[in-house]
Amino acid sequence: MATPLENIIQEAQNGDLSVSFSTDVRVNADEFVYMERDCEAFLDEIENLQRQAMAIANREKWGLGETTPGLTSASTLVGRFRSKAGKVGSTSDSDNNLNDILQQHHDIVVDIRDLHREIAKRYMATDQEFAARYNELSANVPPSAITSTEGLA
Repeated sequence: MATPLENIIQEAQNGDLSVSFSTDVRVNADEFVYMERDCEAFLDEIENLQRQAMAIANREKWGLGETTPGLTSASTLVGRFRSKAGKVGSTSDSDNNLNDILQQHHDIVVDIRDLHREIAKRYMATDQEFAARYNELSANVPPSAITSTEGLA
């Protein structure tokens, strides 16, 4: 399956990607290191949200009357809630659910991270000052401002 930025990443790997900047724009290693750091933090957050979505989808008891005989609307409602959180094998499951939508976001962030890594590799191969700064920052990168939502579920 092709990823959203696969062609651009391939161009960067082959050395065929080029961009034009005005003379006022200066590329610096800081931005590349921080972009990679924040992509990793964002991926962690997306994965955490996916775990929460699947916990909701697989929740055993909802307390909406779904186990009450004759109250079919309650079990129908629970089924819809489950299928909107993630695929659980129900006939109402579709790709339009939180877990799958988050996966699309995850794939895009992976591509953005990988693209920036490839571009940084090219700069490091041709610019010793950039490479030194990139390696220095990578060894001591401060934590991301993206915070964990762990425990919110």
